[in-house]
Amino acid sequence: MNRDIVWLIIVIILGGNNLVMLNSENATDPNLIHIEELTCSLGEILVSNVSLGEGYECTEFDPHSITHAHPAPVLSVSEMVDDGSTIAILGDVDHLHPDEITVSLSLDENVTISTLPNIDGAWSLTVQSSSEQFYLNITANHDIEETTSDPIFIEINRTTTEIGDSDTGQLQNPSILSAYHGLDQLPFPANLLCGFNVAGDDGMPVVFSTQLQVDSVVPESFRVIRSDGESVVPNCATLHPADEPLELRTVLLTGDFGTFGETPLRVEVTGPLLTVDGESLLGLSTEDITPLEDGPRVVLAERFAPDTNGLAGECPNGTAQVVQLTWEGGVTGPDNAALGEDQRLGTFVVLENGYTVNPIALVDDDPDNHVLACLAEDSPAQLVAVLAGLFHDPGDIANPATDIEVTET
Repeated sequence: MNRDIVWLIIVIILGGNNLVMLNSENATDPNLIHIEELTCSLGEILVSNVSLGEGYECTEFDPHSITHAHPAPVLSVSEMVDDGSTIAILGDVDHLHPDEITVSLSLDENVTISTLPNIDGAWSLTVQSSSEQFYLNITANHDIEETTSDPIFIEINRTTTEIGDSDTGQLQNPSILSAYHGLDQLPFPANLLCGFNVAGDDGMPVVFSTQLQVDSVVPESFRVIRSDGESVVPNCATLHPADEPLELRTVLLTGDFGTFGETPLRVEVTGPLLTVDGESLLGLSTEDITPLEDGPRVVLAERFAPDTNGLAGECPNGTAQVVQLTWEGGVTGPDNAALGEDQRLGTFVVLENGYTVNPIALVDDDPDNHVLACLAEDSPAQLVAVLAGLFHDPGDIANPATDIEVTET
């Protein structure tokens, strides 16, 4: 027989035996999975599970469970306010998944508090202590990947009295709280505030600790001393636009008060300016003038009931108290936008019970320097802190971080 034919017969015989063996295994092994049985439902994947007879199971697919590493969270503190018993700390955490981060504060071995940042990474913590000197240890943890930020240590020392950066509330004696060189060229609509042409003048809001008699506010009652030594009588002095019943404390001065790099040196009351109670403010002055290149701060915070005359209907339903914030000058969002969620979530209020909350709404229905923070909580507001870069003045310059104790009315 031809040798090639012999080899062909051998190959056919061996191939047939292999097919018989495979068919026999399929028939005798009940655990063998057919390929069509390996299909999972939409949103599931097949994974090994040796505890099951089949050795596999379908489970929900979580893209975040795929092994990948993130850098450890980066923690920062932007603001800290201590009123002698309650400390409010504001900050940010930099991470690709800030909502997975836990920020923890340790006061000592027995006191640890924590919070979760918002989706932008902003966080706040409040701790109460009457000790005179102690340390705070703050860290940010990503529990999923077991990574931790570098710790931040803060020393609290109440044994010395220093003049801090915090703004002060309303003083017992009338005073000038701020003078804000906020705009070097007033726009045309400013003519409506003064009743004549002041477009192109500098604008300088001056905030007093007390409300003023409207008819006593005249240009001749003020002097602005410039860096070149010249004494300037304003072209206009008006309580507009901050002339609502609970306002009436911010005088807008217009005139030639200097330019960038030439900050006015002094503002003086030189005439019969009167408080609402008839008290003369003649002789008051300030040399603490915010220059054009700086942003606005909050200089006064007053707490009111929501049904107070002048506030009724301003805040939404569910408001338990209102904190009126007086800024150095008029504020909006960036590029003159209306105040929104960024400003609301960047405003923190420390309550008497130690909690820190955001307002349920910020109300600013006119272009003045007053903003209403509407709070749903009954516990009295004690302190307000605002993150930097959120509130812009008419020149579109953003605020620095600012805080103020709340004054009871």
